[in-house]
Amino acid sequence: MQHSNLLNPRHINFWLLLVFITGVFLCSIHFLGRSSMWFDELTCALNVQHHTYYQLATQSLDYNQVAPVGFLLLEKFATSLFGENDFAFRFFPWIWSLVSLVLFLNIARHFIKGPVLVAAFILFACSVSHWFYGGEAKQYSGDITASLFLVWSALQLMKEEINKSTVWLIAGLGFLLIISSLPAIVIAPFLLSIIFIRLFKKDVVVSKKHLLLISFCWAIACAWGAWYAKFVISAKVNGAMSSYWNRGFAPLESISSYVKWIYTTLTNEFSYFLTFWMKDSVSQITIISKGLLLLSIPGIIFLTKRYTVAVLLLFSPLLIALLLATARILPFDNRVAIYATWPFIVSGIAGIIALQNWLPILFRPKASTVLSLVIALPIFFITIVLPSDRPPFNGQSSQPVLRELKKQLQPGDILYVYFKSRHALHFYGPKEGITNYVTGKSYDSIVPFLKEIDKFKGNKRVWFFFSQWTERQTFPDSIKSYMGNIIGKEIGRIPDPDGNKEDLEVAAHLYDLSARDNL
Repeated sequence: MQHSNLLNPRHINFWLLLVFITGVFLCSIHFLGRSSMWFDELTCALNVQHHTYYQLATQSLDYNQVAPVGFLLLEKFATSLFGENDFAFRFFPWIWSLVSLVLFLNIARHFIKGPVLVAAFILFACSVSHWFYGGEAKQYSGDITASLFLVWSALQLMKEEINKSTVWLIAGLGFLLIISSLPAIVIAPFLLSIIFIRLFKKDVVVSKKHLLLISFCWAIACAWGAWYAKFVISAKVNGAMSSYWNRGFAPLESISSYVKWIYTTLTNEFSYFLTFWMKDSVSQITIISKGLLLLSIPGIIFLTKRYTVAVLLLFSPLLIALLLATARILPFDNRVAIYATWPFIVSGIAGIIALQNWLPILFRPKASTVLSLVIALPIFFITIVLPSDRPPFNGQSSQPVLRELKKQLQPGDILYVYFKSRHALHFYGPKEGITNYVTGKSYDSIVPFLKEIDKFKGNKRVWFFFSQWTERQTFPDSIKSYMGNIIGKEIGRIPDPDGNKEDLEVAAHLYDLSARDNL
């Protein structure tokens, strides 16, 4: 029987290479093309900037921030190499995103064969969460890489032969990734326990010497990471984080509420991993994640029959995420959970293979290939084609605004900075030569803000710089209205350079507060 060109193994490798290059491009263009860090990134960057290596390893972070100790040390190391700039703070998240591409492909190849593997790789390489967090100065890209690496390592240990270089790679890189990811602290011992059970049953033949070396390195990393999470991160910060992420913990009122939570969470979080904010532009795109979850039912059955315990290794990040959320240790929500749902890509595409095997009349090889591409390609095209969704995705581009503000500042101008924008001024202000400004205080209602602004009455040129607008605290809107319509008038504006509004917007408005009778 003659195979089509697409089924030719050489051509499959070509398509896989092309997808890999696309993934590298998406991660790299987002990493290199972004204009400046936003609020969450800046809180982390300022901690790294103002603390020594020792302080980062032994003291809780400022601004109610939580990050793995290894991630913080890597960030500090990057700034030692490249300076305290956006490139340095985003360097390791970008590197991890590239490593993730290689790891996912190797894991997927263990379970999926043939042309459908290309579709699975497209789904991962073009998933919005993957390339977005690969260009953000936060630990989430490392979470994905750590979960992939630990699963890949466990699959390697299941093989009959494993060379010394691979053993050292698993031990060394595993140590680095475990201390750089909070979920990895629990995933690693879970996977090792499975390997040890298999070794005891003589189902694997890995050298005990090699396994002990890996176990020792991983155990030290887990102990360090757990000690940091338990004893270094302050109770106040842990409390603040638990309160903020409360929605990500499992409800335990009843079995039905728990089961419903699992279904809803898996649907939402897998969609978040694949599409992130795409569903706001193209709501129909969520059908992809739902379709893959549905296909995962036959896919998991098929994989379990063929690969048995390897499927448990594959889904270990998801199982750990559910366990941690149930125990109220780590939330299963939003960016904190993106390390857990990627296995559904493998099981979803495997579901197509299962249908091909079980219903060969309806699902012929070509039909299966077409179906897998129909599922995968929409994310590829939307990511590449839609101007609002393709990388680089900029939000709160404060440095360009401050650069223009510096040009327009005149002697005697007053610069009033919204409280939540203070991080942008602390980090980018000195770089742009802006050091003289008034930072507003934090309040729970608008009235104190307005009273604070009243002290600027009578001045001809008062700048208001703001960012980090939130739905619960739309204070910048009220401040602008008060300064421009009640106590003065707007005479200038530096708009958001990316045209963003609301939570993504950063801008500076100039007001004349002497224009009206302010007595």
